[in-house]
Amino acid sequence: MRKNRWVCALLCAALALAFSACGKADTPVTTTAAETESTAETTAAVPTDAESEPAATAAEEETEAVSAAESTEAGETETETTAVSLETGLESTDVAQVLAFYKLAAAKNDVKQYTKTLDLISLDGGEGKVGSYVSVFEPIAKKAIAKNSTTGEPLPGKYQTIRPEDWQSATATTDGKTTTIRVQVAPQTDGANGREFDGPVGRSMTVLNGVQMAVDEMPGVSADFANGQVSVAYLNPTITVRIDNSTGKFVPGTCKWTYRVHPLLSSLDAKVLAFNVHLQNAEGYIDYTMSY
Repeated sequence: MRKNRWVCALLCAALALAFSACGKADTPVTTTAAETESTAETTAAVPTDAESEPAATAAEEETEAVSAAESTEAGETETETTAVSLETGLESTDVAQVLAFYKLAAAKNDVKQYTKTLDLISLDGGEGKVGSYVSVFEPIAKKAIAKNSTTGEPLPGKYQTIRPEDWQSATATTDGKTTTIRVQVAPQTDGANGREFDGPVGRSMTVLNGVQMAVDEMPGVSADFANGQVSVAYLNPTITVRIDNSTGKFVPGTCKWTYRVHPLLSSLDAKVLAFNVHLQNAEGYIDYTMSY
């Protein structure tokens, strides 16, 4: 299981801000609970090997059936099937159809060739004395998070499990040689125990593998998540990929999966070494980008 150590860097910085603070919680802020993923649904039968380019039959590689259900006046369901093909490209604004095309392409590009970039936009220590230390620790946190930018990452998300309802909108346009897909993914907010492939953003792009898990991995650091209020929001998640119709391969320099993550520690008691601290409304904004 891949570990998202960049959240450790952010929490370390936030907790460090509180070393000399002893704030008291006033009014707790209710945050959105972590979304629990139900049984995964797929709209395409695609290979699941994430380490090498999957092998598939010609039919699996080139075509996919997309079922669009339409209700009749009598309340019955009528099904219309439209095939999509990597070779012919796609021109569509139908989310299910674009998703089917994306899954075909993803199966041909499911290798470790992507670049992850992380950029701390802002860090706010929250209320009390903590806030006065932001100017000191924010540059440290920014450098720590930037160091977690890496290359050779796997394809973002878990494309086999993406559902049409995970995408708010999707368009595909083709010039005959390439097809460009643009997707607006439904935003997502997790609690302390979110999982990397849960929720619309997790399935489409990958999210943090649990704030609590990250803190548990830090020596000398503990936090009372059971009684604390923590949320991690994934804002404006978008996908843009350009696909070579003849090969199904992503065109280098044209593919991005990006969102802005907003961790908010509305109220959290923690211990760092011998220091008992309380964080209230501490937050940060980090830009996350996977590119190829």
